[in-house]
Amino acid sequence: MRTEIENALAAWRDAERRLQNATDGDRAALEAEVVRHRTAFHHLSADHMMERIDALHDAEERRHAETPSTDKYHEVAREEKAIAAEIFDAAVQNDEDTPGS
Repeated sequence: MRTEIENALAAWRDAERRLQNATDGDRAALEAEVVRHRTAFHHLSADHMMERIDALHDAEERRHAETPSTDKYHEVAREEKAIAAEIFDAAVQNDEDTPGS
């Protein structure tokens, strides 16, 4: 899924660059293309984020079902922490990478 998101971001950036260099005749079509690519990027990003949040909730439920201080409890707690870090990193990365429109 990350590759799809990166491809959508690249397409959005490319459309933004072409729009900046557009002549009047190209402008309307390029504006529509920017909107289309931006929307696709945001939908893919949101879908991925929701998938990861669901995984985080699942890990949290599994941790709560385990006996504290057991190996399984700590294993699931590490998984939960890794998913939360992935969600945060993806959000920061998306914020840094997206063009200002």
